[in-house]
Amino acid sequence: MRVRSLSMIALFIAAATITIGCSKSENPAVSKPETASSSDDPNPDVGTALYPVKPDIKLPPSRLTGTEPLVIPSCQGMYEDKQQVAAEVDGTIDLIAVNDDTIKLNDPDLVFHPRDPEHKVKYRRLRDGYNVKAGQLLCMLDEQLVNAKLESARGSKLSAIDVKESAKEGVKLSEEKLALSQKTYRDGNGSRADVIQDQITLTRFVENLSNANLTIVKAEGEEKEANVMLRKHQIRSRVNGVIRNITRRPGEFVKAGEKIMEIQATDLLRLEGNLEIQYAAFVRPGMLGIVEPAVPSPPNKTLALHRAAVTGVSVSSHPDRPLVVSAGADGSARVWDVTGTAGAFNLPHPVGVRSVACSPPGVKTVVAVTGGDDGKVRVWDISNPDKLSAEPKVLADEHAAAVGAIAFCPNGRFLATAAGRDVFIWDAVEWKKLYALPAEHRDTVTSLQFTPQGTLVTASKDRSLKIWKLGTEKAVVTRTLDHRSGAVDVLAVTADGGRVVFDQSKTRLDLVGLADRQTTGSVQNVGPTAAFASLAVFNRDDTLLLTAGGDGELKGGLQVWKVPEGGGRGAEAARLFTPARVGVTTAAFSPSEKHQFLVVGTETGTVHLWVPPSSSHKAYTCKVVYVNSTDPRYLTVRVEMDNRELNMLDQSTATVIINPGQ
Repeated sequence: MRVRSLSMIALFIAAATITIGCSKSENPAVSKPETASSSDDPNPDVGTALYPVKPDIKLPPSRLTGTEPLVIPSCQGMYEDKQQVAAEVDGTIDLIAVNDDTIKLNDPDLVFHPRDPEHKVKYRRLRDGYNVKAGQLLCMLDEQLVNAKLESARGSKLSAIDVKESAKEGVKLSEEKLALSQKTYRDGNGSRADVIQDQITLTRFVENLSNANLTIVKAEGEEKEANVMLRKHQIRSRVNGVIRNITRRPGEFVKAGEKIMEIQATDLLRLEGNLEIQYAAFVRPGMLGIVEPAVPSPPNKTLALHRAAVTGVSVSSHPDRPLVVSAGADGSARVWDVTGTAGAFNLPHPVGVRSVACSPPGVKTVVAVTGGDDGKVRVWDISNPDKLSAEPKVLADEHAAAVGAIAFCPNGRFLATAAGRDVFIWDAVEWKKLYALPAEHRDTVTSLQFTPQGTLVTASKDRSLKIWKLGTEKAVVTRTLDHRSGAVDVLAVTADGGRVVFDQSKTRLDLVGLADRQTTGSVQNVGPTAAFASLAVFNRDDTLLLTAGGDGELKGGLQVWKVPEGGGRGAEAARLFTPARVGVTTAAFSPSEKHQFLVVGTETGTVHLWVPPSSSHKAYTCKVVYVNSTDPRYLTVRVEMDNRELNMLDQSTATVIINPGQ
């Protein structure tokens, strides 16, 4: 009996323990990538801080909720309306063009009207794909006969007006003459025959006046008719749109009703995509959504600087004249002045270069540090853009493998380099090695970044992130974030040290607080072929996040995301593609406030420059107009949006976001 009682007590205690544990479970909408491992010490003793330390960033409570937005990827855009531009009358086509006073004389699309020998009016020849506006003149038929009728009508009208004026004067004088004749007759001095003759004369002038008015009315009618016919010979657009399928050419004869071209109206756009069938209860017509257009943007400038893959890019801290430094596996580092037209200056290396970093703003001597395949670290003085030196300072200590990552601390006083599993901390004034970090990572370290809180964040191919507390003599791991997907090698940290990018999966990147390891937002693609790869980089003020695509639909592409504030999904602000969709290997934003740009290196040795979108990204709204579950696995969802500002093209794609909680 006693044994049974003890057993019951034990079961009660176990059940209570489970209940208490369950009551303390976290909100599933706010996740932690991983708790600190047992070897991590949140407050280790490393002695004097390596550089001035700021307090941890306390992020505001996350606004993440249990209801996630519905993401409909790869929605196909279609224009809702089109105009069939057809001839209204029979005639010969004189011109298919639009008036354009700004067109240059050497432009191949410059044309003149065949009956404008002095070339007074300039026209631009229309081609498929040209944008036109409502009311714009597009095509002119031979209107010589109509103009002749118009001139004849105007001439008849002018002649009739002259006759009318003469008749009016005749009526006036005849009335005066008749009045005199009647007075003379009443006084007994005149004859009735004179009165009758004056009445006949007045009647004739009144008849002339009436005939003149009739002639004017007829001429005005003929003029209006000629103007109507003239307008029918001048074909205009009824909509704002894009020219498509021009079927006729100048000089051809067309009959009334025959098609000349087609215009796709662009003001209203329909987007259609598929959503998994389990979300059928969460979407309905009338709901509002957000459109993220996937309109690809080509680079603003391209330079073929390297004969092999670009392994690193960095932008100098010159505020008025930033320099791009690109490193290549071909054994060169090229320095390019983006504000000028001079060619790239070469910083020669005896081996391939694997990494590069420029000193941060505020340092006295601006330098570029490169890491080579030989494990050596080289320092290049680039303070004077007009007088660059090809002779580096080679640091005495060297790594045993290629230097794959380099980073400066916020004040530029110290430097970290990584080669394989090894990470060295350097004095960036005396240029000497201070110490090496313990080999805590189990595989190659792929990225480094210091924080203002006196820590170093390292990412490794072992699928972990480690946060190191740095002292003047040693460094110790304070936190480890495990179970990364390993899809992205370079994982950025915000400039304030508050958040780090964590590759949760191949299609999702989380923003994780470094102090509390809470997820405070994410950027996410949908679909097995829309994966992230290689890098995730913040801009200078952490309002934008740049990500690179892997194989599949995003190969050779980059996405610029608006960084979500306080939770939620970041909105895609731009999509960039390299020419021929060459794979992206490295990227960096300019730190200059005056010169904002994004520089990207590729696996074929090219370097591309883009102007990034504004961080004040505008949301484009849409409305759900159709939902149908014709497929057993997917819903067909159709939305409509006002396209006048965005001006998306037909057959373009976009992502549609719908909040089921609205």
